[in-house]
Amino acid sequence: MIVAGIFGIPAILLGQDDSNLTVHVVQRGENLFRIALQYNLTTGEVAEANGITDMSNILVGQRLIIPIEITPEAERLAHIVTAGETLRSIAELYNRPVEELSQLNNLTNIDQIYVGQELLIIPGAEDLTPTPVPTSPPESETTTDDTTNSETISTPIPTQNFVVSDDPSASIIHTVQSGETLFRIGLQYNLSVTDLAQANNLLDPTQIFAGQQLIIPGVEPPPLALDLPDFVTEFRVNPLIFVEGRTGRVEIQTSEPAIITGQYLGRELTVITQNDGTLHNMLVGIPMFTEPGVYEMKVNIVANGGISTPITANVQVIAGGYGRQTINIENEELLSEAVEDEEISLIVRSTTRFNPVKSWTNSLSLPAAATMNGVFGTIRSYNGSPFNRFHHGVDFAGAPGTPVLAAADGTVIIADALNIRGNTIVIDHGWGIYTLYAHQNTMLVNPGDTVTSGQSIGTIGSTGRITGPHLHWEVWVNGVSVDPLQWVQEIFP
Repeated sequence: MIVAGIFGIPAILLGQDDSNLTVHVVQRGENLFRIALQYNLTTGEVAEANGITDMSNILVGQRLIIPIEITPEAERLAHIVTAGETLRSIAELYNRPVEELSQLNNLTNIDQIYVGQELLIIPGAEDLTPTPVPTSPPESETTTDDTTNSETISTPIPTQNFVVSDDPSASIIHTVQSGETLFRIGLQYNLSVTDLAQANNLLDPTQIFAGQQLIIPGVEPPPLALDLPDFVTEFRVNPLIFVEGRTGRVEIQTSEPAIITGQYLGRELTVITQNDGTLHNMLVGIPMFTEPGVYEMKVNIVANGGISTPITANVQVIAGGYGRQTINIENEELLSEAVEDEEISLIVRSTTRFNPVKSWTNSLSLPAAATMNGVFGTIRSYNGSPFNRFHHGVDFAGAPGTPVLAAADGTVIIADALNIRGNTIVIDHGWGIYTLYAHQNTMLVNPGDTVTSGQSIGTIGSTGRITGPHLHWEVWVNGVSVDPLQWVQEIFP
């Protein structure tokens, strides 16, 4: 039985005991005392597991981790497919017949497993018992069982099979995600808060932040079952499951200089080659309205004296789960699809130019000291139109004249009045990354200017297609509009 775990991640270890870590969805009329009573826990135990400081303040629909002990004896385990693995190589890793894995997982075609897919395995060797541990995946679609108040997973969730090490110096690095606590991270790796605090010299275990890198002691990276050419030493897809409207990463390492090209979702992949031609990164923007499904990523590697080697990886895309919004605009001329298409075409042309010089570091900074009142991806209807357009950025409800700040170092490529976005600045940060700042009152920079992170480049205003003064901020990755907040919360290579 697979039950919901941390942030909707399923508890992967499977056995006769169903008392795995689960998630409780708060129902109307429940309080923390009642919930704890259902699971034979104290309110303090549930509060600690969820970082709750005010035990009287829980909300209907809130997800609560229920820290029930996981049985250490598992009859089955799960292997999460990574790029470069095949069913045959996975079967060899666990010393199991391919046919057995195919039947166990109801596979109709053994050549069509995909990155991030969860494969159930009955281990065939006692020394191959990796302990599955969740990483930080995109949130999956879930359904609620009204009879149990527990979540059931309806789409696969990426995890990794980290292995407890006998080497006391062994460790891996965990990057803290938004909403995580040290207690939750410890649960993922079967470590206590004290273990993590000591390994990272944390004086106050409650003070961790998104993007912080923590040492996870006593574990090693998972064993892989790669089926790649000898000169390809790494092929990583992160996250293992791509999300509509967000950015994914692909990294390929080769033992000798290579030239790499690729395609995904009908677009050419932009390859960033470093380390004398042996490290190759690709930043992949997943366009909005991409249908959920499994799509083939094709990569061609020219190395080994000019020999061309094709590699494919099936990578899944899931829906972003964006909401809907109805907006009324007085100036209906600005609702013309032709006007909007012309402006989008200009931005796409500008943001598909590749600058090999990277000028951004770590994550992006917020572009204004103002309240955020609009999120990326909202599917919109204007003046009663169909819901066929979406919000390309995030909005900040600053007062007119509030400074607009560059999110990172870069070069201004556009500073002009556009029809819909009004006074707009676009900054090139290199490696295909661009930021856009719209509806400004005053623009303080010109095309060709070099700017630094946090520099004032203009002021918030009400130009273009607006319902009130605000800053509209966008991020574009190789000509694809993506969620800017992902770039604030995560650190990209």
